[in-house]
Amino acid sequence: MNYLDLLPHQPPMRLIDEVVELVPGESAVCIRRTKPGDFYFAGHFPGFPVVPAVILVELIAQAGGLAAGAGSAAAGQPLQLTLAALGPFKFPAAAGSGVVLEVSARVAGKVASFYKIVGQVRCEATVVASGSVTLAHRATGDQST
Repeated sequence: MNYLDLLPHQPPMRLIDEVVELVPGESAVCIRRTKPGDFYFAGHFPGFPVVPAVILVELIAQAGGLAAGAGSAAAGQPLQLTLAALGPFKFPAAAGSGVVLEVSARVAGKVASFYKIVGQVRCEATVVASGSVTLAHRATGDQST
């Protein structure tokens, strides 16, 4: 099974390139290879490309969504998780173009239809983002975000 197909995102917003490890309902480790042509580098910042913090947050949300929803998705139910809350987050270092980002996310808890995800993004051995997101399961056909 190609776990990336479980994400509802499509390029360019499908940020994860590869799923390295997945324990459905528990955790995920994923990879993003940044490239000079990535859409977010065009204006962030010309001559000094830096992966925006919001992209790092989204990477954790996507990896966490795979971890939280892979069990039901593998059983034929599509992932229907949306971002419900953020934080706190820290961004102790920056990542640029042409690097490999390793994203790790784990399901820290579940209450009703909400999943608390904690994760981090590393560039080589350096943490560039760490924090938490809350994902909410939305009913099929619900178009609210």
